Amino acid sequence: MSDEADGNPAVEILWRSPRWWRLAVKELREILRDRRTIITLVAMPLLIYPLLGVTLQKLLLTQLSSRSKIEYRVALQNRDDELLFRRLFGRGHVMVADREGRTLDPQQKPAGTFDDPRVQLLVPDNPDGTIEVGQVVENGEADVGIIFAAPEIGKSLSMKLIYRPSSALSADARRFVEDRFRAINEHFARETLVNAEPRLELPLVIHLQPLTQAGRQQGAFSLAMLVPLILILMTVTGAVYPAIDLTAGERERGTLEALISSPVPRHELLFAKYVAVVSVAILTAMANLLSMIVTAFASGLEGLLFGESGLTVRLVVMTLGLLFVFAAFFSAVILILTSFARSFKEAQAYLIPVMLVSLAPGVICLLPGIEFNVWLSVIPLANIVLLARDVFDDRVVPIWALATLLSTTLYAAVALAAAARIFGTDAVLYGSEGSWSDLFRRPETPHRQASLAQAMFGLAVLFPSFLVLSGISSRLSNLSIENRLGLNMLITIVLFAALPLGLARFSSIRLSTGFSLRGASRWTFLASALLGLSLWPFAYELVLLQSPDGVSEFVKLFETFKAQLDAVPLIWKLLALALVPAACEELFFRGYLQTAFRSEMSGTLAVGLSSILFGLFHVIVRDALFFERFAPTCFLGLILGVICLRTGSIWPGMLLHCIHNGLLLTLSNYTEQLKAMGIGSEEQQHLPTLWIVGAAVVATGAMSVLLIQKPADVNGDST
Repeated sequence: MSDEADGNPAVEILWRSPRWWRLAVKELREILRDRRTIITLVAMPLLIYPLLGVTLQKLLLTQLSSRSKIEYRVALQNRDDELLFRRLFGRGHVMVADREGRTLDPQQKPAGTFDDPRVQLLVPDNPDGTIEVGQVVENGEADVGIIFAAPEIGKSLSMKLIYRPSSALSADARRFVEDRFRAINEHFARETLVNAEPRLELPLVIHLQPLTQAGRQQGAFSLAMLVPLILILMTVTGAVYPAIDLTAGERERGTLEALISSPVPRHELLFAKYVAVVSVAILTAMANLLSMIVTAFASGLEGLLFGESGLTVRLVVMTLGLLFVFAAFFSAVILILTSFARSFKEAQAYLIPVMLVSLAPGVICLLPGIEFNVWLSVIPLANIVLLARDVFDDRVVPIWALATLLSTTLYAAVALAAAARIFGTDAVLYGSEGSWSDLFRRPETPHRQASLAQAMFGLAVLFPSFLVLSGISSRLSNLSIENRLGLNMLITIVLFAALPLGLARFSSIRLSTGFSLRGASRWTFLASALLGLSLWPFAYELVLLQSPDGVSEFVKLFETFKAQLDAVPLIWKLLALALVPAACEELFFRGYLQTAFRSEMSGTLAVGLSSILFGLFHVIVRDALFFERFAPTCFLGLILGVICLRTGSIWPGMLLHCIHNGLLLTLSNYTEQLKAMGIGSEEQQHLPTLWIVGAAVVATGAMSVLLIQKPADVNGDST
């Protein structure tokens, strides 16, 4: 454990000792013995969901009884379409009756007059007005909509039937109306088939237009949208009481002081309590989901509650996964408040406003027309509710799902680090002066590197900012390509350089040791330069190996972008796309993050974790995910991480990164000249074996030079 751990406690690397697990089991055992926990975990789901099921059944029966006379509502665009519908539907109605051997009332028989009490027509009140038929059907105001196309001389009359396939009533209304119109075609075919010409053209052509999932997302409110919010609220309920009891409750009972005085680090004690709280929250979520499923099937409401596709194993697993991520985040937030509180009542006073405020984004996200986008994907609770909604509708967008999971995980880590900083402090234990401002007070004593908690806070700020800002230049279509590159360069400097440097200054971290800014030998720089020239074939092959047809989607995007880049001077491209990104990314990923990780974990683990994060950031391009970039970028990150670990300096890695990016840009800039020399082709293909062998020899020699360097310890000194 680092010397600064007690002075600035954070989320400790938990696999160093199994004590946290034993403590968590002990806390969980005590919580599960409490009657209040049993009531939340078992009694409430058993009572609430059957009651909701009965209430929902009564509501549906009431709605059905109010519509017993009118079975189908048909929307028509204007009054002319209404007259045409009445004439055609009346004729078809008579033909269906004749086909089925039924006798209609005398007033319905002449000229096929439309008069069916089961059908209600929705038409404009104004004779010259119109109705947006598709929107009316989508909102649930009508069961089926009909749009007649302007008839052409000598052509069949064309009509469009709009309905909602997810609604049994809408699908039934479509069949009811369609059957009447098809009867006209069938009658015409029977009457004219005897004397038909070689080509028989039916008088009425019907085109079905089912509303797709994309069309439903802005439609009427669906009861299935309530399910994720209900489960999330019950998960919160399950986490609240254990969090209060294990922190403020113990302080009120006088047992917290004895626990803190034990020879166990307080952040390890807090994590054990955190695991117990999350476990109870997940158990509560599982109990509620199980009770909801049983109630839905018992009452016949499974289709209404779980969407068109019904309940599947995939839906259950994904829902539990989202609830686990949310429980991890909200439990950490609750522990911040309960760790600061000095009594059970004070903790409740803190939590009630927080719970009420947290409901707002969840309820707003249930409104029709709310689209999942880059902003909502990084807003806590709102992102989980929207992602759960998309899971239930089977229309998950991968980039927003990844943004939701990563941002929520980072927020949970930061919240847990903040709770660790408060838990067990003198201000809480003994009532000395302390306030929320203590969380944001700048340390007076300088530190050699950032702590794990500070690194996670930097990531939690950087990721949503990067997600929001990275696509700005692509949306500003009026900017020239040079200005877009300049804007991207500015965003890179702000996020990957100014942000970590600002955090380091605020946290009193020495820049030389906190960012590994020490010098390195000339042999290290030479080896790094050779690696920068020789690693690109391996990254290129990794991209191709992930493309089943040998064509990378990211390369396709780059080729589209390359047409604009060709007009930009090479020096500007090298500055904006090679030099600045290489310097800033190395400053953050290897300088700030890996150095912070190294202070709390082994060098191998620090390099691996920073490389994975480096790869994940490069997967996001504009508003899409290109997973084929992860493997080559993570591979490059591993090499850069090893160099920084062995030399204790980020300068050689900056050189390697810059040469690697610059070489690829230079090659793409002279594509035509290279083709004229017989190098390269129009189609992507694997590189010649001789090239790969030559690059492997150079890279192996360069890595050998680097590996003989003395590794740096956690304080940045050679050992």
